[in-house]
Amino acid sequence: MGKPLKQYVAISGSTGFVGKNLLKFLIQKKLKCIPVLRSDLQEGELPLSKCSCFVHLVGTGNETEDESFEEVNVEITRKAIDICKKSKIKKIIYFSGLGVSSKSTSKYFISKFKAERLIIKSGLDYTIFRPSYIIGKDDYLTLNIQKQIKQKKIQIPGSGKYIIQPISIDDVCKIIHLASDSKNFSKKIIDLVGPEKITFKQFLRNSISDPNLIIEKIPVKKAYHNALTDKKFAYGIEDLNILLGNFQGNHTKLKKLSGINFTKVRNI
Repeated sequence: MGKPLKQYVAISGSTGFVGKNLLKFLIQKKLKCIPVLRSDLQEGELPLSKCSCFVHLVGTGNETEDESFEEVNVEITRKAIDICKKSKIKKIIYFSGLGVSSKSTSKYFISKFKAERLIIKSGLDYTIFRPSYIIGKDDYLTLNIQKQIKQKKIQIPGSGKYIIQPISIDDVCKIIHLASDSKNFSKKIIDLVGPEKITFKQFLRNSISDPNLIIEKIPVKKAYHNALTDKKFAYGIEDLNILLGNFQGNHTKLKKLSGINFTKVRNI
């Protein structure tokens, strides 16, 4: 009699927006999931011998005095790889970022690129996703916009004409589920983007129902200055780098690989 098939999926970052939704989705699909805490990864001693796949979602988009991009995005990824090897998990799924490349100049993107390289060189089977804005209840962008709406003023860095390709959290969960057990996603870097390209300015307008709401355009130089000096400013440095980078992904490749019907996300 052969060894029983591994049916568990480990998920790091399971308390975050994507992680919570993914955990719920996979449980509905009758998969057994093991949440992995950041502290578990930092300690490096975590037996996951029942798992066939590790979904690594732990990361940070903002540096603090206590946590750097290098410490979280790179070193914790290194430990996730070590745990996979010790537990004989063959597949790792990683969330990088749309726009990440060898030519990246922002500290955040550089750390994500380094993490990608660790995974590619690990010897594990992998799928690296580079997501655009993932939209659903309580996602980062939605919460940011809703907060601005409550303050009766929306701020747009620069022209607002740069492109985003939002993707729904439901579609993201479906794709991760497919990638966890499909050879179609094996050893690939894939843009995780929705079916529609829309300017950030139009996305905001679609999300506003109050005709009296003030829309204020902030010159790019001033936006970066505010991000550095004003803790209450709506956007951080890396938020601006991502938005103003105008990064666009290949949705056609994602649709071909997944075969699912995507939801158009035109507003929050």
